[in-house]
Amino acid sequence: MHSFDDYYYFYLVVKHGGFSAASEASNITKSKLSRRILELESQYNVTLIQRSTRHFKVTPLGQELFDECTKIIQQVECAHNVLLKQKSEPQGMIKISCPSVMMRYQIRGLLNAFLQQYPKVQVEMELTSRRVDVLHDDIDLAIRTNFASNEDSSIVVRDVIKTTHCLVASPQLLQGRMLQSPIEIHEFPTIVLGTQKPHYQWHLHHIESQEDIIIPLQPRIKSNDLAGVYYSALDGLGIADLPYLTVEKDLKMGRLVHVLPEWCSNIGTLQLVYASRKGQRLVMEKLIEHLVEGLRAAAEGHKGYTI
Repeated sequence: MHSFDDYYYFYLVVKHGGFSAASEASNITKSKLSRRILELESQYNVTLIQRSTRHFKVTPLGQELFDECTKIIQQVECAHNVLLKQKSEPQGMIKISCPSVMMRYQIRGLLNAFLQQYPKVQVEMELTSRRVDVLHDDIDLAIRTNFASNEDSSIVVRDVIKTTHCLVASPQLLQGRMLQSPIEIHEFPTIVLGTQKPHYQWHLHHIESQEDIIIPLQPRIKSNDLAGVYYSALDGLGIADLPYLTVEKDLKMGRLVHVLPEWCSNIGTLQLVYASRKGQRLVMEKLIEHLVEGLRAAAEGHKGYTI
């Protein structure tokens, strides 16, 4: 059987997208990484990586091997963390994915408090609204809204709290006009989240009468990130559906106007998504517990949340 180290070297090179990047990240020489992977390919008479001076591409067989190596290395990390877990203080690197707007308005304070409490914890953040694959994208914890649970038993999707949304627009766009009916939305440009949907619509729910109505949209602006929706609305380019927490200060300051306040435009579920592993790292357990408790405490009596 080939040396486990060779599979680890291959994992590093693919994970970091090249020999130079892997060498810099691991302090293993580029020549050693290249030589050991060539030996691995030679032993099995296969091509795992296609490379030249300007080209680096993983073959389908190489991608399949990388996926299996990832599982093995994660299990080795779990075995290592069984020993680390005996320490009373959480420590180590944790990789987090979170939309930038959510990080700013809901997660930042909780995360910073956690890092201040545990100085040996390191964090790597990917701020994106993209729905990441926590296994393939090498993410420890994804924080996101409005995604259904995954039936894959290796993934945990934990619903934490529900957030309320509202329709907003800038005073410049409305020019003093107060909309009386949802149908009047069609008289204004709209801004939506998502760029690949077959159709766009807002599902509105009347708070008192319980009436439901669907408003089909022909959006002027589509954004793959909530920040793009927010700033476009703030700049007067259209009506947008945004979390109340995001626009709360803007509504109070008059920078945005709550459109049709008697209608609820959306209710989103904030979720924590992570791989299900036996022997879960102490730092992950503590962070998840900290976020759940903090978010639920913030929800009590706040207009931006609902039970």
